[in-house]
Amino acid sequence: MQPLLRTALAAALVLGTSRPGGAHELWLTLSTVDQVPQVRVNYGHASKREAPRAPQLIDLVALTQDGRTDLRAGLKPAPPDVPPALLAPLGTKPGRTLVAATYDAGYWTTLRDGTRLNASRRLVTEAREGRWSVKYAKAAFGPGAPWLRVVGHTLEIVPVEVPGPTAGAIRVRVLFRGAPLPGADLYYGDSGMEPERAGVPAYTTDPEGIATVPIRKAGSQVLTVTQTVSPSATPTLADEDVYTATFAFRLDEPPVN
Repeated sequence: MQPLLRTALAAALVLGTSRPGGAHELWLTLSTVDQVPQVRVNYGHASKREAPRAPQLIDLVALTQDGRTDLRAGLKPAPPDVPPALLAPLGTKPGRTLVAATYDAGYWTTLRDGTRLNASRRLVTEAREGRWSVKYAKAAFGPGAPWLRVVGHTLEIVPVEVPGPTAGAIRVRVLFRGAPLPGADLYYGDSGMEPERAGVPAYTTDPEGIATVPIRKAGSQVLTVTQTVSPSATPTLADEDVYTATFAFRLDEPPVN
């Protein structure tokens, strides 16, 4: 039997509940507070940000037309006076850089009374449900970045074209295991770079895995998509595997002559 694939919206309708880790996103932003530009690795959701755990950040790389740089060695916690995050010096010109990250959010189980535990079914055999969750994130920090590059994430949002400063929409393709993913629901946020889902429309990919997402205003933007596979690749540890991907970018106001 082939594993059942479904989008986040369909999963919520079928199972009738939100699951641990499901509301958490991983997304990347640019920090220019220090003299050296830094990438911020953000984790959580719109109402509560959390500091991602460095050992669970599997990779963090900067990609330019000239090559690839590993950024994990420079990771440090954000200062206490700003929202929690991990920071790493960028080491390249932001306007030419695409950054990509993979984060293992781990195994989660839900008990019959609704209690959620960061553990697999191996330890919580009586759990009502269990899942394994992984987060992927990409961010294009400027027009010279390799926006269209496929980095090879299991779930990935790839722009079809680079939007100009006056673009009213962005066309993207969603790939799952390297192939276009039809019927996937994309969500769009523009409020402080925090991914949004509640109360916002979903933009569904066509048979070629492409969706056109309207851009409401200039500034910071982020797209989010989730894909669930059931049964899990590790059925003794989880019932399903949940993949989430984000793509962040910025569109500035066009210059006025």
